Amino acid sequence: MEMSGYGDAENTTNDLDNYLCPESTSSLTNEAANMFRKIFMPLIYLLMFLLGTMGNALVLAILERCKRSRTTTESFLFHLALANMVLVLTFPFSVIENLAGWIFGTFLCKVLSAVHKINFYCSSILLGCIGVDRYLAIVYAIHTYRRRRARAIHITCTAIWVFSLVLTLPDLIFMEVWKDTNNRSICYFPQMGIHGNDMWLATRFLYHIVGFFMPLLVMCYCYAAIVRTLCQSQRLQRQKAVRIAIVVTAVFLLCWSPYHIVIFLDTLTKLGVLSKDCLVEEQLGTSILVTEAIGFTQCCLNPILYAFVGVKFRNDFFRILQELGCISHETLQEILDVTRRGSGVESDNTTSISTF
Repeated sequence: MEMSGYGDAENTTNDLDNYLCPESTSSLTNEAANMFRKIFMPLIYLLMFLLGTMGNALVLAILERCKRSRTTTESFLFHLALANMVLVLTFPFSVIENLAGWIFGTFLCKVLSAVHKINFYCSSILLGCIGVDRYLAIVYAIHTYRRRRARAIHITCTAIWVFSLVLTLPDLIFMEVWKDTNNRSICYFPQMGIHGNDMWLATRFLYHIVGFFMPLLVMCYCYAAIVRTLCQSQRLQRQKAVRIAIVVTAVFLLCWSPYHIVIFLDTLTKLGVLSKDCLVEEQLGTSILVTEAIGFTQCCLNPILYAFVGVKFRNDFFRILQELGCISHETLQEILDVTRRGSGVESDNTTSISTF
């Protein structure tokens, strides 16, 4: 069950022209793809599960620890980590699916497909909200937006989750478990193409436009204005204030852009906009498999980014270690002193995103 079933059924139903690839070519390619799927992909998903679970659990613990003093952006990052945590908990199912096909039934097929999509919609929209928050705080110096009461922030984040759930309703309704041409159970939309399930086509373009291109435009506009303002102000503290926001957004785009390019080409191919070619479709199938895994690595990279870039994240992490008895109070103070000297004027209580 690749995200929304995009990656596993390239030649499993009747295409627009109802053509078949040469058996010799298909068999060789399928054998290589099966080896790749059964050996490499389970290891990748298992590694992402271990790293993502530990990293995002740590992020959630640290942000929950300073719940009352969280900024608006840090609240968005909390929900981003929560979405990533839910996603990584589905990776064990992906490991088994790559080894044995989909064996978990129709209910989990629908639910886990929706979870994958919800994670992506939530991540992209939350990053767009972070971009807008930084834009208002730095370009227009509207600090009241950042200091909104927790109730208003909670309502905003809840609306994002609900909106993401609505966008995944087609997955919950139409996803099914059926056999492909290799007699392998897959979790996918029952039909594809312009004469097949129209909902499949609608979800793909929703995924492209609402989930990727619209948030991308918002983020590009906000951060372009932010960079221009920071270059004019020459204020070090303000430059630090947007550092993590830009880095996290850049990693998200770098991880997910290849996947969107590939599935967009796949969509055009299945609709007949691009000429059909057996080799191209087989390469697209493998590319979808690989680029989706690259996209999922984003949920494991964010905690690492916070650890290397975020000052307060590191300080709170060491405070948790001190509370657990792993380090002494004196060692903690030495670490905090080194951090303060290394960050110059940046204090541990700064409300900017760089403190996280």
